[in-house]
Amino acid sequence: MITITIVHDDNRKIVEFLVTGHADYKNKGDDIVCAAVSAVVQTAVEGLKRYLPEGIHLKKEKGILHLSITKGANIYESSIILETMLLGLKRIEENYQEYVRIVMP
Repeated sequence: MITITIVHDDNRKIVEFLVTGHADYKNKGDDIVCAAVSAVVQTAVEGLKRYLPEGIHLKKEKGILHLSITKGANIYESSIILETMLLGLKRIEENYQEYVRIVMP
């Protein structure tokens, strides 16, 4: 299962997210759930890196992607991109609940 943890600040702006695991919907290369999550997340990451690079901290390892934004660094603007990412991820979760879980502590 892919678990996506979304962290908001006190103003309800997304300031951090963590994606872990694998969908295991199909074999590697045929897993549309993994591909969908990856496409949505990577698009948001690339948008942040290109348009709002200040204060972005990214860590990628096999099966893990963690992004955090330094307090005060374009939080409002970054949140627009990240909330859009969350909309896409929620849609994937709705359709593939056995394979994707979004957690917002």
